[in-house]
Amino acid sequence: MAQWEYKHIRLDYKGRGITQEINLLDIDGERIRGWGGEQEVPTLPEMFEALGKDGWEMVSHVVNQDNSSNGTTFHYYNFKRSFSL
Repeated sequence: MAQWEYKHIRLDYKGRGITQEINLLDIDGERIRGWGGEQEVPTLPEMFEALGKDGWEMVSHVVNQDNSSNGTTFHYYNFKRSFSL
């Protein structure tokens, strides 16, 4: 029987998100300062490509725009992948 593990990602784009560069990135509740060591935080396509290669499948995407207090728009992505015990 397949078991599932989950990955939760919250991000905010730089500027209006046209270049898909990420300003803030939290993965499983931990703030990511760099990706793969000293590198910059990836763009969204780079991150999705890495997740796909590791077997992660996106199961949901939700946008929460908070213009009233700070103007931040967070995107919440949830991924799952199967593993065997």
